[in-house]
Amino acid sequence: MNSDNLSRRTFIRNTSLVAAGTIAGALAGQGCTISGKTKSGEIDTSKILNYNPKMGYRRLGKTGLVISEVSLGGHGSSVLENRIEVLERAAELGMNYLDTNITGECELYGKALRGKRKNWHIGFASWPQKLTEEYEKELSSERFVREIDGRLKHYKTDMLDIWRPVGATWGQGQTSMPTMLMVSHRVLDMVVEVFEKVRQQGKIRWLGISAHNPKVFRRVLNEYPQFSVIIFPYLFLTEELGGDSLLKLAQKKKVGVVGLKPFGAGTTFGIRPREIHGKVDKNAHILVKKMLQEPRISAVIPGVNTTEQLEENVKGSYERDKPLTFKEKEAFRRCAENYHANLTQEYQWLRNWEVV
Repeated sequence: MNSDNLSRRTFIRNTSLVAAGTIAGALAGQGCTISGKTKSGEIDTSKILNYNPKMGYRRLGKTGLVISEVSLGGHGSSVLENRIEVLERAAELGMNYLDTNITGECELYGKALRGKRKNWHIGFASWPQKLTEEYEKELSSERFVREIDGRLKHYKTDMLDIWRPVGATWGQGQTSMPTMLMVSHRVLDMVVEVFEKVRQQGKIRWLGISAHNPKVFRRVLNEYPQFSVIIFPYLFLTEELGGDSLLKLAQKKKVGVVGLKPFGAGTTFGIRPREIHGKVDKNAHILVKKMLQEPRISAVIPGVNTTEQLEENVKGSYERDKPLTFKEKEAFRRCAENYHANLTQEYQWLRNWEVV
């Protein structure tokens, strides 16, 4: 690495350390971390968006945001009327964090919000931009800013909460962990510089990243304190890896963790990936309840198409403090068998997320 690049990256690190210190100071007086149902005295519930006393809420790492432990994603978005219904019901159920990926999702949800943007914490990606090495030549600071400005227009707002560009992911020829590419220092430096610019302009509050390659998160967590949120596949049967736990590292860095694809793209319920549509499996809340026993997860985001699926998923939070019954443990076992039996070749990479 030449001296110019070294000086540039040293500047970025120093800037980020100052920012991290500021964040830590701001959070010092905010009380304990919420790890489940909100208890009296822990936090002013009047400040929780869409607060429902049945829902559990957790702090999203050093952002200080308090989000519903079962939150809403963008996949499944297709018809405006459906998204309006889903958003309204999700708010009634106590959800308050919305995370979108594809441009069309943002545009659709922007219309569905109908002036209620202030009721939601919103995170978004810069898709179809990917941070992986194969896309580096297509990336630029100017393009990132254009994408961010485009999302602001979609949501009809001056500010969004979390920008979380997409890191290493899967696609054609990338169906196993060794083929999922890393994100280079050059690109991460660019992302950080863009974030600092748009943050100072008041467009974005916090920086996150999503990926399907654990090595990406280790690089980010160990070298870039500006990142406040990481988003990755967290399955209903995911367990912690001994001393090299990604969860432990995120906790040490005070970074929020959001889990995606908890049901293995539907394979958990004996459904082929992408075929879940409007089906509701009455075991879903059992799996959510099991996942929420992990206090270092800020939220899980199951894919939903209908309000009935929403209602089933949030039961996992509503009933989280109830011990699993024998019947529920048997249902969990059957779901694990389904997951392994139905996982298609293109989704075999999910096996790498059974331990984090």
